[in-house]
This record gives sequence, C-alpha cells and structure tokens, in this order.
Amino acid sequence: MATLKRVKNILKYGIGEKATQRKRAVKKKLREARFKSDRWQSEGELSFRRYASYDEYIAHQASKLDRVSDRLKENEELFYEEFVSRLGSCGPLKDKNSVLCLAARVGTEVRALITLGHFAVGIDLEPGKSNAYVLPGDFHKLVFADNSIDAVYCNSLDHVFDLAKVVGEVGRVLRPGGIFVAELFAGYEEGFTAGEYEATHWKTVSAIVDKIKELGAFAVIEERPLGKLLRGEYTQVVFGKPAA
Repeated sequence: MATLKRVKNILKYGIGEKATQRKRAVKKKLREARFKSDRWQSEGELSFRRYASYDEYIAHQASKLDRVSDRLKENEELFYEEFVSRLGSCGPLKDKNSVLCLAARVGTEVRALITLGHFAVGIDLEPGKSNAYVLPGDFHKLVFADNSIDAVYCNSLDHVFDLAKVVGEVGRVLRPGGIFVAELFAGYEEGFTAGEYEATHWKTVSAIVDKIKELGAFAVIEERPLGKLLRGEYTQVVFGKPAA
C-alpha cells in the first residue's frame, strides 16, 4: 500500500526537492479550499469546526488513524528521534516523573518519554490494535484522579471539540506545581491552514496561548520555537499549574 502510494506520487509530482514543493503546494490549495468550504464558527481569535453532534465529532476524529497509519509507520523513527530531542531538551519536564500524553495515536511520544526515564502513558480515541503505549480515552473526559499526574503533554490541541473542557481536565489531573507541555501549530495568519481533521484553529500562537492561560489559570513557564516538522512549524509552550 505504502509503495503503491509512493509510486503514484512520483508519477504525479516527480522526484527531488521541486517535486516535494509541488506536492506541498497542491496539498496547501486543497486544505485552503476545504477550510473555506467547511462550516467554521469563529469566537474571537479562535475558530471551531461545527459538528452536528459530539458523536459525529468522535466518529470523525477516530477515523483518522486508518488514513494516516501508513505515514506514521513510514516516519516512525523520524518522529521518535524528534520527540526524544524536543522532549529531552524541555527543561521544566526533566524532573517530572509521570507524564500523560493526550491524543497520542500510536504512542511514539510515549516511547520517547520512557526512553528519557519518565513513567509515561498515552490516551487516544483510536489507539489501534495491540498498542503497548496508548489506552483508549477521550481528552475531554479523563479517567485519572484529581492532582495525580506530574505533567501532561499534547501536540493535538487543534483536534479538540471543546477547548475549555480539555484545558479544564488537564488542570484537574495535574498535581499542584505540575506542568502542561503543549506543542502548537502556527496560526492561520502565520501560514498554517486547517486540514480535514482539525477541529480548532487559531489566528496566531499567541492567541491560543492566551486562551489556555485564561481557561486553566496557568502561567507560562517557557516558550520556544521548534522549527518545522513535516506539515508545519511548531512552538512548544510549557504552562505551570500553581503550587498549593
């Protein structure tokens, strides 16, 4: 399957850097057209995809793994090394023992955190079969106890249905003095265009950071650019829950 897809891409776009640029340009146009045609509701500097119901949202998001599993498998080691690098260099995370990873898919970030010496587990709506690192779970309704986790990690806030609920759940399960490590795509005014599965979109990184601070009563401990990985630019922001 992956080989056939690669051959089709070569026939369509060619090979080399120019082919990669052509492919990215075509995908960007498709994403822009999809974003304009979809029903989005704006609230200040954030926009949210409209779903007929929460069940429709769950079904839509859970269907993504089948669509991206080949790409995840093909790039698994690249992602793993990237996670080891960017999580291993996150200063505030170093002394945190337990880490919960939200929307972790196949669990590559969980594996990286374990390599770095943390006790880590992930949750995802659809973790796939025989996933040793990720449990089935919804980040809007965490099943973990209050004040029980040292750190929460998420790079999928662009997939939330209700940002206030997710941030509220993060704050609930974090211990006093715990941290929330969020890795955020650039905003739509910064060059990123929502794709088929994004459910929350922000104008700028600053806009989503301010909203998370407001919703969770968090303080920003650290913010740093991570550069580009495949689809876009990431910024890593570490939020702190006030100590008791």
